Amino acid sequence: MSEVDALFRLLTDAPPRSAEIVKRVSLAGMDLAALATLHGIDLPRAQILVFRSLLDVSSGGKARVPDAREPAEVTAMLEGGAATGEGAAARRLWDQLSAHREELRARLAKSAAEYAASPDRDRDELYRRIAIVVVLALTAFFYWREANKPLPPHQKRPVIAPVTPP
Repeated sequence: MSEVDALFRLLTDAPPRSAEIVKRVSLAGMDLAALATLHGIDLPRAQILVFRSLLDVSSGGKARVPDAREPAEVTAMLEGGAATGEGAAARRLWDQLSAHREELRARLAKSAAEYAASPDRDRDELYRRIAIVVVLALTAFFYWREANKPLPPHQKRPVIAPVTPP
């Protein structure tokens, strides 16, 4: 299996949100300021988002808990300095994706075109539409049921005489 095949498999098997962020930054060449604007966050948080997305893609979506070392690793990874541990792994993945940018773009475009032409896409679209109709029908039913529910009978409150101090 070639390196491009392995990277393609890594991107297609990754969680969709993380894979999309990694594709935008490493394959589409979107800079961090544009990514921050797109997501409505500031630049340091965009850096952390890219770092976590790279780790998420490289680990295949396994849960990872951020810790206190993360900001230093993010800075080292983005500057290309002497990153250690997770920062080095994220930088290595970024460099590999950047080195094979054109091949991966072509492979992802081909895969998207094949999916668009396949009957699986039509089936998925049909299931999505059915799910939307079911959710809307259930929402309308529960709204109607709640609106037509009889009111509870009015109950008088017990009258309690005030206590006078002796």
